Amino acid sequence: MATKLVDLVYWRSMRRTGVVFTGLVIGLASIFQLSAITVLSHVCLGIMCITFPLRLYYKLLELLRWNPGIHPFQSYLEYDVSLTDKDTVMLVEEVVLLIAFAVTEIKRLLFIDNLIDSIKFVVLLYLLTCVGTVANGLTLLIGAVIRCFLSSSVVQKAAGADKKDDENLQKFGEESQKPV
Repeated sequence: MATKLVDLVYWRSMRRTGVVFTGLVIGLASIFQLSAITVLSHVCLGIMCITFPLRLYYKLLELLRWNPGIHPFQSYLEYDVSLTDKDTVMLVEEVVLLIAFAVTEIKRLLFIDNLIDSIKFVVLLYLLTCVGTVANGLTLLIGAVIRCFLSSSVVQKAAGADKKDDENLQKFGEESQKPV
C-alpha cells in the first residue's frame, strides 16, 4: 500500500497518477462547491452511465448468441468485501483505543498537566484560528494535495537537472584543461 502511494506521488506511472491527481482535485473542488451528497450522487450517476449501456450491450450479444453470456462485471460482483467477526472486533477496538487516546490527550492539554505542552497547544489553536479566517479546511486540503503531487515531480526534475549540471560541469572542466 505504501509503495503504491509513493509510486503515485512520484509520478512513476504517469497515466495512473494523472487520473488519481485529476480525480482528487476535481472531487475536492466539487465538494467545495456542492454538498457531499450531491457529489456522491453525481459520481454514482456517472458510473451508471458507463456500466448500464455496457451491460445492455453484453445482454444484446448474448441474445444474438455472439457472446457466451459472460457478465462484464462478474469479477466485481464476486469480490468479497464482508468483514469477519474477528476483523470487525479488531477494527472497533482500534477505533475505541484511538478515541480514548485522543480524549486523554485533549484532557491533559486542556487541564494543563504539562505547562509547556499546553502552551504549544494554545499556540497551535491560535494559529489554526488565524488560518481558519483566511481559508477553510477544504481549501487547505486541496492545496496540500496539489502540493504533494507537484512538489515530488519538481524535486525529481530538479535532481535530474542537478545531475545534468554536474555532468556538463565535468565536461567543461575537461575541455578547459586541454591545451589550445
